[in-house]
Amino acid sequence: MNQKVSGLYKEVFSNPTERKAKRTEIEFRVDVDGMRPLNVISGDIYSNSDGNRKYLSSFIFKGIKRITTLTNEIRLEGKKGRFSPNSEYFADIQITIPNNSHSQKATFQWTNKSGSESKCLCKYVSEYFRIINLEHDYEQGVAPLEPYETTDSLSSCPHKSHPISIITAFAEAGIEIRIVKEKKNSVSNPKRISEVGSVWTQSELHEAMIKHFTLFREKPQWNLWLLSANEYAMSNIYGITLDYKEKKRRGCAVFQSATGWKSKEEKRMRLFIYVHELGHCLNLHHPEQKPQIDPVAKAEGHSTLSWMNLPWLYYLSKESHGPEAFWKAFNFQFSDLELMHLRHGFRNDVIFGGNEF
Repeated sequence: MNQKVSGLYKEVFSNPTERKAKRTEIEFRVDVDGMRPLNVISGDIYSNSDGNRKYLSSFIFKGIKRITTLTNEIRLEGKKGRFSPNSEYFADIQITIPNNSHSQKATFQWTNKSGSESKCLCKYVSEYFRIINLEHDYEQGVAPLEPYETTDSLSSCPHKSHPISIITAFAEAGIEIRIVKEKKNSVSNPKRISEVGSVWTQSELHEAMIKHFTLFREKPQWNLWLLSANEYAMSNIYGITLDYKEKKRRGCAVFQSATGWKSKEEKRMRLFIYVHELGHCLNLHHPEQKPQIDPVAKAEGHSTLSWMNLPWLYYLSKESHGPEAFWKAFNFQFSDLELMHLRHGFRNDVIFGGNEF
């Protein structure tokens, strides 16, 4: 039996005394099998002093070697990892997982630069590499967001045969989105009036987020706010990310007047922009922008088939470019480089309220 071992693991303690005695705590992500494996192990290190869990560092090991031992265990080995910040807690890692275990646990063992070894026991907690709590509010009168049916008459997604939603789009990337609140007509229409009616400004969006984002904390967190709004002051804006003071990427808004929401093509574009903006909140760039530029992309990244590209900027060749060519080839997924960031990017580069773009 080829046991699947990819997912999120967290250190376990036998009792409160053991937890209190530990100076650090480790959680790590194994990505060696399952959907689009990257052959990577990454993780985060936390301090555990006085009962307060504080983030210290992140690490990543690529090119993981997988071995099945004579004792029917799965051993994963990583050499010369990279850390952020530039501390080196250990040089090599070895993770041992009992094969066919019902309550899957893993021994995390590391060797520091001086050659001494340490280890801890961790347990498997999720098939997903990261878990996000999402609060979704709607402006009064805005239509609910619906999954896009890939089996409709648009022959634009030949490789999918099921409805695509925010949740499934990120689940396929290894990220779990938990909708902890979804309220229709929960946000009043903005006060600014234009020729077409009420429109949102940046300041009004900020005020709405502060009022309705119940899980907000003034620190980096895996909680995000999403607003389904009608129209922005600049009517051609599809979506926008929202900040709080100096803490970036706290939420986003998507505007249905720009995306449309009635026809099949409009429903497809609307969902696309939702996933695109949530990607920005997780610190993903457009493919042609540094540092997220895809090394295999041509024409300054515009040929990348990704949620983070823009269909009207797609360019593969003189014969294949623009929205029609994009939708025909797009498989409703992130690029491999974007997967690496979402699953294994250093914590502060990914978490909401962490580092800037």
